[in-house]
Amino acid sequence: MRLPGFPLAFAVGVLLPISLAGAEARAAAHEPVLTTNCMESGDPRTADDVLPAPAARPLPVPTPLDARRLAEADSYQNVFRILTGENPCSRFFGGPAKAAEAFNQFARQLSLRRLDDPRVAVRMSGDYTRYVNNETGAAYRLFDKATINSEGPLGVGRASRVQIGRYAAHTPQARALVLLHELGHLVEGPAGDWLLPNDGGDGDMSERNTRKVEAHCSDQLKAIRD
Repeated sequence: MRLPGFPLAFAVGVLLPISLAGAEARAAAHEPVLTTNCMESGDPRTADDVLPAPAARPLPVPTPLDARRLAEADSYQNVFRILTGENPCSRFFGGPAKAAEAFNQFARQLSLRRLDDPRVAVRMSGDYTRYVNNETGAAYRLFDKATINSEGPLGVGRASRVQIGRYAAHTPQARALVLLHELGHLVEGPAGDWLLPNDGGDGDMSERNTRKVEAHCSDQLKAIRD
């Protein structure tokens, strides 16, 4: 995520092969069956004899990670609660099952360390791998590295100088918005493109991306307690 005037080092790498162990087997096990409620001429059954199509099975939502092992424990918990609820924010990211899966994988990657540029909030760099879960339909990418800058705009000492959307950088709402913004660069949309276009080096594009996420997640961000 790049704040206005703060460039984000965001390197888009080479598309690598899809990684999902046992995807084809799980897909076969959960292949939907088309049930047609109709009768041909001469069928002795009545309409009452034809069973209705079974209701769609809810997609499995991942369980939360152990936040104590994560770089942004409180922010992870806030975002996970948002994404696993039925709300406009989770729907923007593809629904609770898909959104939570991608977010969990991203959160596992995040590390906290000092970067050489204090203007950088989060840096995702290196090549990326695209993942597809044929059971849930989740499609997302992960970069080689994802780093939160311990001395960047999210640091408490710098918080009073910058805004993330409508929030001061030190607030839990701002920190959650940063993670949601980054997730938008990773999740694949229905048309096959990423929900948020790459914005490294483009402050205006980064701000537009933040506003887009905030527009979908406004109520959920406001509900986060300080």
